[in-house]
Amino acid sequence: MDNVVSDSSSSRATHPFTVNEELSFEDAWLRVAELLQCAVATSQALAQPVAAPQRAVMHLVDMAKMVAERAVECMRPA
Repeated sequence: MDNVVSDSSSSRATHPFTVNEELSFEDAWLRVAELLQCAVATSQALAQPVAAPQRAVMHLVDMAKMVAERAVECMRPA
């Protein structure tokens, strides 16, 4: 993930990362989908009983991933 890097110069509480300003719209959506997939995989790898609020959050992450992937599909030539 060369396009998203840790930003040690900014306040960790507000902006722990920076995004490459040359990142295209399409590539940004691909990165969003990848990050969401990592969040889902991390959650599944924990393999611990998950409380209802955590399941709800993971459901929202999974939905966001699907929307991001659809956005990328819409931008590809037919």
